[in-house]
Amino acid sequence: MTMRCKSTYVLIFFAIAAGSITMSDGVRAQETWQTEWKNTVDAARKEGVVLVSGPPGVFQRQVITSTWAKDYPDIKLEYTGGRGTQIVARVVRERESGLFNWDVILASTSPTVFSLVPINAFAPLRDALIMPDIADDKSWIDSFDDGFMDKERKYFYNAMGTGNQQLGFANRDCLSNKAFGKISDMSKPELKSKIVWYDPTQPGTGSRGTWVISLGQGEDWLKNIFQNQNITFSRDYKQMTDWLVNCTKPIAMGMPNDVLEQMQKHGIGMNIEELSGPNYDPIIAGGAGGNESIGWLNKAPNPNAAKVFVNWYLSKDFQQAYATAVSDNSRRAGTKPADPEREMKSGVKYTNWSNEEATLKVNALQEKIKSWNVFRR
Repeated sequence: MTMRCKSTYVLIFFAIAAGSITMSDGVRAQETWQTEWKNTVDAARKEGVVLVSGPPGVFQRQVITSTWAKDYPDIKLEYTGGRGTQIVARVVRERESGLFNWDVILASTSPTVFSLVPINAFAPLRDALIMPDIADDKSWIDSFDDGFMDKERKYFYNAMGTGNQQLGFANRDCLSNKAFGKISDMSKPELKSKIVWYDPTQPGTGSRGTWVISLGQGEDWLKNIFQNQNITFSRDYKQMTDWLVNCTKPIAMGMPNDVLEQMQKHGIGMNIEELSGPNYDPIIAGGAGGNESIGWLNKAPNPNAAKVFVNWYLSKDFQQAYATAVSDNSRRAGTKPADPEREMKSGVKYTNWSNEEATLKVNALQEKIKSWNVFRR
């Protein structure tokens, strides 16, 4: 053994003797959380059930229920699919009557945060976390805290992430890039009466996208096109898609791609372009999607099963399964994006359009839009 190696061993020996290094610290810490996890799972099995309200979509429901059944076959998942507005109102009524019928809620920021946080319905999310990798910033694109939807960063969490939100669509069969190649082109006289816009006073991606556009172009610009471009406002995604496809309205803003995807599967509307990227969204909107944030409730009837569900839902394995099933991306580091074009990148500053702070600003813009008198009676 060389003198250098001997010196190293001597230093380590004295460090251990002095108590500055404890060789079993890491092992003990691992045993501690593993013991807590085993005890929690055992207790959850005795409870026998976890009561979850979640999104009604077929793919979302299927991946959640089937993966849980495979991973925890002896803990029954009672899954109630429904819109957040319906479930949240029900939870509020029940709690006013002293009833506590839910363990976990999967929903969107609004109305969940605005209705359940004020009545102290949620337990702090970190109190449910046992697996140490979940709260580790290295496990997430950017940081763990970036996923909180409530302004206190305490209760309601979204693990998903989109880095290149689409704000609308343009049909390139009837509208060239020269005529409409950036968002500011909407004010061109030749595009008057050529735009359909999902009612921006309604909740959803339409109103959030409208807010994002106002950040980039200014509210005065938005007011001008709303008042002077003869925009058609709609609440019917099917009608909007029909107009987009047949070139009646070659620009469609604020709608999801659900109906369009079905048409494109049959070869219709194949030259329709999503409006995303710096020409349409210079502020780079990103962050969580809707109807998939998680919160666990205080006074949950099955608190141990609720903890197991929260850790499971935020685990890398389930995040990968969920992202793949719903063609979305997770912020969990190391997961493969199911939608590579919208993969979030580390180090990029995204404007979150779906947390509590953004929602308040969206709501304020909606009130202004109502005062612009742009809706036909």
